Amino acid sequence: MARHWQTPLTRPIWLPDGDELSTLADCGRLLTQRFAAGEGGPGLDAAFQALIGAAEAGRPEDVAFAERKVRRFFHVRALL
Repeated sequence: MARHWQTPLTRPIWLPDGDELSTLADCGRLLTQRFAAGEGGPGLDAAFQALIGAAEAGRPEDVAFAERKVRRFFHVRALL
């Protein structure tokens, strides 16, 4: 079971609407809320997989990888 959801990101992610994502849980929650209707595609799947892996392992390198995947997803979606 993933137990490291409250692990902080290396650098918080600020979205144009003012949302701040500072933990793995913040990222997962926002992605689920905004893209739960199945419109995310492979980029969203990759971000979720990386977040889950980081939350399970809790290793800094996994958190950094998940953060990059989430940033990339938002960048492609023109949200960053």
